[in-house]
Amino acid sequence: MNNKDIVLKIIKKSSSNLTAYEILRKFQKIKNVQPMTVYRALNVLIDEGIIHKSNINKTFIYCKHDHSHSHNPIIAICKKCGDTDELKSDLFINFFKKYSLKKFKFENFELEVSTLCTTCTK
Repeated sequence: MNNKDIVLKIIKKSSSNLTAYEILRKFQKIKNVQPMTVYRALNVLIDEGIIHKSNINKTFIYCKHDHSHSHNPIIAICKKCGDTDELKSDLFINFFKKYSLKKFKFENFELEVSTLCTTCTK
């Protein structure tokens, strides 16, 4: 099993989204590697659209969408507990197409929405 597959397996098996260092700690239980090895694998998985990175809580999220075509990830993040989920919606795509700015092309974008999850709003 190559490094990319090990990183992907760690992310898939986790019940929560993981930071790079959490992934590194789990990886090192399998084999001893340098942090750069994990970062390279993460970057490849991001480039392939298999995982997404939340810039708000610095975690990596397994993509649940069909990979037959690329998509624009939209991630909801709970402000209180940090739980994260990827939304499947064309609403934002249509919005950006309709209201796009001449200076920017919204063909390939990522969007993070900071909100509260249903558990934290109870």
